[in-house]
Amino acid sequence: MITNKNIPPYFPERALPSKAVLYQPLQDIDIYVEDEGSEVFYTELLSRLTENKARIATVIPLRGRENVIKRCTKYSEPRPALFLIDGDLHWLAGLTLPSSKYLYIHPCYCVENYLFCEKAMIQVVAENNGMLKEDEVARKLNWTNLRTTLEQHLVPLFVEFAVAFALCSDIKTVAHGIGSVLRDARKGTPPEMDTNKVEAVRREVMAEVICRAGQETYEKTHLVIEKQIKVLTHPLDSVSGKHFLIPIQMFEAGRIGGQKMTRKSFVFRLARHCSLGKLDALKRKILEILGQSNSTQDALTCS
Repeated sequence: MITNKNIPPYFPERALPSKAVLYQPLQDIDIYVEDEGSEVFYTELLSRLTENKARIATVIPLRGRENVIKRCTKYSEPRPALFLIDGDLHWLAGLTLPSSKYLYIHPCYCVENYLFCEKAMIQVVAENNGMLKEDEVARKLNWTNLRTTLEQHLVPLFVEFAVAFALCSDIKTVAHGIGSVLRDARKGTPPEMDTNKVEAVRREVMAEVICRAGQETYEKTHLVIEKQIKVLTHPLDSVSGKHFLIPIQMFEAGRIGGQKMTRKSFVFRLARHCSLGKLDALKRKILEILGQSNSTQDALTCS
């Protein structure tokens, strides 16, 4: 471990799994995730989720999806552990996903999708502004209209991204980023999505896929992926929360409240207030792992 009094401890990649040892006295289960920088909001979300049923002091980031999967496949220790990865384009494209009793794949594009929540947005904006009442924030937010607009334009974009990933994975997709679909900035006004730019990016990706994979293959793949997304209870689960929805929520918060927040502060506050309904399956998985471990320990004690 490399330390400096002015910066957080830095762990070389090979030492990251051992970071869990430091926290073992403080928690009942070791939870490994992909991204560094996500520890605070992830821990808040999971602590709320498990309440008094499990102690979770922190999560351990392993710097990438493949590192999490690799560590999971090798895991055979008796201590309770769970490895979390985002659905990403692999899930959206319907590709074969890894499987292990210790692995949990978020049934949405990424963990940040859980933070797309009207209740959380209203509370965060009201708290940060300090002058607007929650009902005023709700009226200005107009969540139904926002959600509908995003579904109409971003879901078709991510269908194209998933088709591209399935057929020609090197084509630029999510890496276009939120900046590629924003209106030209005007001084003093928050950024906003430009639906014409969204459509332009969608058509650009579609054209490249058709050029490389052929019209027939493209249409067949597009139909399959589109059908998969249409059955989602929450269509925006197919859109990257990290790269698209969180920035848009921040723009809306700035527009309504008139004050800026850092991304880390904003995401943490959303994690503190968001509805936990969509995380029921994850909660059951955590408690299942803890239950299996307790059963094993009981059996060892009896023997």
